[in-house]
Amino acid sequence: MSELQCKILHETHHMKGISTKMKLDTVYHSSAQGNYDIANSGETNGGTKRALEDTVQEDSFSAERRLRTRSPTYDQYEKPSLKRTRQVSSSRSPTQPRWHNQSYMLFLALRQHPDRCLPRTDLIKAALALDKKISEERNLPKVFRGKTPMNSASAILTNNSDRYFIPFKPNGSRSMHFRLAYEPGNFANAVEEYRKWEKKLIEEDWPHHFGVPKRTKEPTITHTSSNEQQKQMTEFDEFVASRQRARNNSNSYEDKENKNKDTRRSNRAEKKERAEKQRPDLNELDLSRVPTSWKDIVRVDQNLAVYATRRLPSGTPLGYYFGVPMTEDEFDSLKQSVGHASRYSVMYRKTILDATGENGEPFDDPEGEVYCPFHFMNTTEEADANVLLVEGPLVNQVICSTKRAIEEGEELLVWHPVAQLPS
Repeated sequence: MSELQCKILHETHHMKGISTKMKLDTVYHSSAQGNYDIANSGETNGGTKRALEDTVQEDSFSAERRLRTRSPTYDQYEKPSLKRTRQVSSSRSPTQPRWHNQSYMLFLALRQHPDRCLPRTDLIKAALALDKKISEERNLPKVFRGKTPMNSASAILTNNSDRYFIPFKPNGSRSMHFRLAYEPGNFANAVEEYRKWEKKLIEEDWPHHFGVPKRTKEPTITHTSSNEQQKQMTEFDEFVASRQRARNNSNSYEDKENKNKDTRRSNRAEKKERAEKQRPDLNELDLSRVPTSWKDIVRVDQNLAVYATRRLPSGTPLGYYFGVPMTEDEFDSLKQSVGHASRYSVMYRKTILDATGENGEPFDDPEGEVYCPFHFMNTTEEADANVLLVEGPLVNQVICSTKRAIEEGEELLVWHPVAQLPS
């Protein structure tokens, strides 16, 4: 990935005027209710400060580990600040559970169906019936309480902003069907997907990022067609480029004069971006030092910190942040108070990626069933970070990407919110 792409990722945290299209999601502990909450700071681009000390007594080793291994999500005993709280409409009851919303009601209705798949109309009716049932059983207001609840539910399915659903149209069917995008709490599936992502990253992306041009006696001029150039772009590059183009074209909120000006500017930026994304063929690169494992690029120091073992170019996807996807209510009831599960888990939109085992601790055996070195990165403020967590193109995929070049021996420091590129 080029330096321009890294700028694109970094720019998402400083965008003004279209900040409502960006969400920096993180989790915090709510001591009043005994569970955590979600911060959807869609209208602020500021980070959140980390608590430096827990209020519980620990032995010396645990204390050292806590101070060295700051959560990529939140400190379990940190008091939430106003900037981190979710903005709730005045019509929302203070006793209403955080997960009690329209999107999750549709998700829950689909999950309760044996086939995990329903046509649009059937799914909407099931969600409305479930909404009524939960409202009566728990004495809560309905989430679909407008004049046209079916239209509201249909809009949720169409927008699918939380990526809960996969729409598809079966052969011979006129109506759109929906199935779950993932199976919550399925460890085996999460590990399988993680392995696929790692394999593809190492085989397809890393050669372009770590390969160096071969030395030739005489420079040769080659003419590459646009189709060939497109093939030479990795999936990660194409994803970032498509999101950037979408962002450049989203100027409808401005008046005509500013819109025309911004359109010309975005066209120039797009041309420059396209030119800089032209990559040489792999045959033109020296691939002798391309890493084949995370062990070739970083080392984990006693599960307390992560250091680069070689120079890591700017804008390079280093790997993925592993976590088992869970719904908010399930995490509340099953893992929130277990060990340090809340500390190591991160948010993907409204889904929690649980990065810990049954004991609430991260997987710390490099030879075990799953091991993610990026669980042990220490956190810092955005300005000092050299690694960012970026929402990937696939559901529940969080990419650990270098914010700038990282030199050999330098510690990897992450700014913890998961950045969602504009869509």
